[in-house]
Amino acid sequence: MSFIGFELIAKRAWTVLPGHTFSMSVLWNKKKIPSSIGRDIYHQTGLILPDKRIAATGRIHHLSEHTINHYEPLQTAPCKLICRPDFLLDDLKIELLAQKKGIMEPFHQTAVLFLWSEENNLLSKTELHLDPQSIERNPPDQYFIDLSFLLGKI
Repeated sequence: MSFIGFELIAKRAWTVLPGHTFSMSVLWNKKKIPSSIGRDIYHQTGLILPDKRIAATGRIHHLSEHTINHYEPLQTAPCKLICRPDFLLDDLKIELLAQKKGIMEPFHQTAVLFLWSEENNLLSKTELHLDPQSIERNPPDQYFIDLSFLLGKI
């Protein structure tokens, strides 16, 4: 059995304000995998430093005065790996929902995606630099990141 997950990682510092919400999910052959839906809700002002998680798939995480460690840099929880579907992969996309006020555009210059995969109890992480040609924006707050170039690798 194979598992996958994704994380959006800051390349530059990102400012978040109370109410900023990011949601990520995996679209496998144009169908959203329900268990992949991840939501990150920021309830306080903060700064996400480079190399820290902004959002991830597979879980819901609230960041507030009561849920963060003030001695560590602000970042959301790691992704939760989901079972990769058994049917053949023809199309792979990440859907990112983010209010316009909560995203630094162009985010392909300010963030990267990490693909986490596990097969035969071997966990691996691959950094995916975002190509502006692979990002489709549907105003006001929806982005589709085409990762079909990974088809032979996962």
